[in-house]
Amino acid sequence: MAKKKTVKKQVSQPEEPVRKGGRKVAAKSAANAAGEAPAKGPVAAYTMYGFEWLRPDVRAFWSALAGRLKDAGMESVPARLSWQLSEHELWHAPNLVFGQTCGYPLMKGLTGPVRLVATPTYAAPFVEGAMYRLLVIVGKGAGFTSLAQLKGKVAAINKPSSHSGYNAFRRLMADYVRQGMPEAFVGPERAGSVQFFKHVVTSGSHMESIRAVATAKADVAAIDAVSFHLISRQMPELTGAVRVLTTTLPAPGLPFITAATRTDTELRWLRSALADVVGDAKLRPHLVNLGITGFQVIGREAYGRALGIEREAEDMGYPLLA
Repeated sequence: MAKKKTVKKQVSQPEEPVRKGGRKVAAKSAANAAGEAPAKGPVAAYTMYGFEWLRPDVRAFWSALAGRLKDAGMESVPARLSWQLSEHELWHAPNLVFGQTCGYPLMKGLTGPVRLVATPTYAAPFVEGAMYRLLVIVGKGAGFTSLAQLKGKVAAINKPSSHSGYNAFRRLMADYVRQGMPEAFVGPERAGSVQFFKHVVTSGSHMESIRAVATAKADVAAIDAVSFHLISRQMPELTGAVRVLTTTLPAPGLPFITAATRTDTELRWLRSALADVVGDAKLRPHLVNLGITGFQVIGREAYGRALGIEREAEDMGYPLLA
């Protein structure tokens, strides 16, 4: 019998969830059983939006991309994707051919020195090309009409390194702290830090944050608009149990990356291969399932806004989402 998924109460400093057993192990075992590439040699992965039900589409996408890279002359291109790598292992792999990251850890230096390849554009609500918004969700039947009413409630985050699930959410809530809400108080475990929520739970993923709100284990969460769209198509009963209370201004989407050691020529091959894949009529059904409509090259400086948002929250006296 599968272990019941639980959310973890955040205390003191927010931490990355350590999850063993349950779905994580099952997904890893399935990947190994399917003969996915081990964490050796050249590495390619599609982890940010690689939901289980989209794996066939992701594999078709990578097969087409890998074939074009080989034809262009790139050496040591993995035939299969690695699903079992952690984000840290993927981002820091010296032989990384293709991967994806969030703009916040990219600018925080958590990814190490990687090169930006391109940012996908998506056909999804609350997404404008390569720019996406975070969606603040509450229970469908909840009576909340403003963020101010969430004082003393439970918030869910996917992880503290997420821009949409944590960083931008923190900045959004900081406005209410700055306005000097009389209900705000100083939490005893965080001297000098304003505590707005009763507590914050770490779910481990956007899907589990949605589930936490849908099942009333949390009152509010911030979700990446692309994730919400892809999940809603597969699990309408889950997303139908929540509603969007508000959104943020758009930010650059999650970029595809490659190792810092990749040459300019290899970077051109990667971008050319992506452009060619988008124009392949045979791949269109898979791209539609993935929500991808194209790719856009966005400079690293555009992602610097994530650090600006972090600094603004800190300057406003709200360094932690609490």
